[in-house]
Amino acid sequence: MSNVLWGVVCLDHYTSTDELLPGCGILHNVYHLQQLGAAPLLLTRLGSDDAEIVMHFLATHQIAVVTADLLAPGACARIEVAVAATGAARVFGFDPGVWSNYHLKPHEEQTLTTARHLHVVLTAPVIAEFTRLGAQGAFADTLVSADFLALYDFDTISFTETLRYVDVAFVGWQGAIDDPRLQTLAQAAAATRTLTLFTLGERGLLLCEPGVPPRLERVQAVPITGSTNGCGDAFISYFLAEYWRSRDLTAALEQGKYGGALATTWRYALPDEAYRTADKQ
Repeated sequence: MSNVLWGVVCLDHYTSTDELLPGCGILHNVYHLQQLGAAPLLLTRLGSDDAEIVMHFLATHQIAVVTADLLAPGACARIEVAVAATGAARVFGFDPGVWSNYHLKPHEEQTLTTARHLHVVLTAPVIAEFTRLGAQGAFADTLVSADFLALYDFDTISFTETLRYVDVAFVGWQGAIDDPRLQTLAQAAAATRTLTLFTLGERGLLLCEPGVPPRLERVQAVPITGSTNGCGDAFISYFLAEYWRSRDLTAALEQGKYGGALATTWRYALPDEAYRTADKQ
């Protein structure tokens, strides 16, 4: 009956301030879901060389984590984050650290396949293991949601194949709304009967609901007083907290929109108070 979150936790290096903070999408998700009372369980891998900052963050916020094989020799994954004066955020320079040649342990597989709800962020180190388990039918009794990010590691074919193992998909679409590729991806969602949300930033989102024609959901424009760095992760987290609880898509969408708008007031991917007890380097 658990709510399991699986993915890469990394160290976010903010280039403008030279701050090093615990981050990456799955950590942002687990923080929000913990704050929203969803009692998430985190499955990840950290490097023993520099895991202290993340371990302190998890302990401070009382986030449950699978501790067996949590630490591996080496360094944590790391990514660079640049925030422009407009608040627009750009991430680049991903270093996988201990996620190079990543493989699940048997007890980790059991945690994933016995979860009631599983949310996974599909970065390159995770994709092969996720699709391997999916092909085995290991998620038959689990509601699986997946963040495909901006499709950095997917083409149309691999996206379609991976959707077969996913019940709820999130894609951060950075192109034009009338881009033919978006229509092709929406057709893939329809073919696999996967509830798919293409988030479009301030333009709203394209909702692809099984058996229903795709529709554009508008969002209320808000001024960016912080940054856009945490908007997508907040949207997903607030959406999932409601959807897991009620299976009410309309209510989940409203909660997701609320979370995404709230994130525009934060300087970082999470609100300042999330980091106040984290050791800044």
